[in-house]
Amino acid sequence: MRALMVTLLIPVLLAGCAAQRPAVYLGERPTAAARAQADRDIDACLAVGEQYRSGSGHAGNVARDTTVGGAAGGAAGAAGGAIGGNAGLGAAMGAATGAVWAFMSGILRPPPPDPGYRGAVDSCLADRGFRVTDWE
Repeated sequence: MRALMVTLLIPVLLAGCAAQRPAVYLGERPTAAARAQADRDIDACLAVGEQYRSGSGHAGNVARDTTVGGAAGGAAGAAGGAIGGNAGLGAAMGAATGAVWAFMSGILRPPPPDPGYRGAVDSCLADRGFRVTDWE
């Protein structure tokens, strides 16, 4: 059973860690050649963007969200526990549940691109005549 759970979780965790790429507008009727050129230019601009990473990390955001989730869960649990007669137990259960929920949703969500990296890639692509429509 444990092996099955690990086997099912690995693709989900890897998908959450996948690097994001910009999507560019290629016109109303993009050709295969236009897509191939865009992919080459995107790869080149991604390499340029590596030089401009600002260092704001996804781990810090997950840690912050986990703390907030634990605090919010604790408050909600304390309120529910007070109604049931045991605010301390309710607070502990709520804090644990909120922290685990926030942590898991944080690590499974793909991190947004680093702002310095994204700005450099967007500028590089604009210099090459592309309009970035999204990051996916």
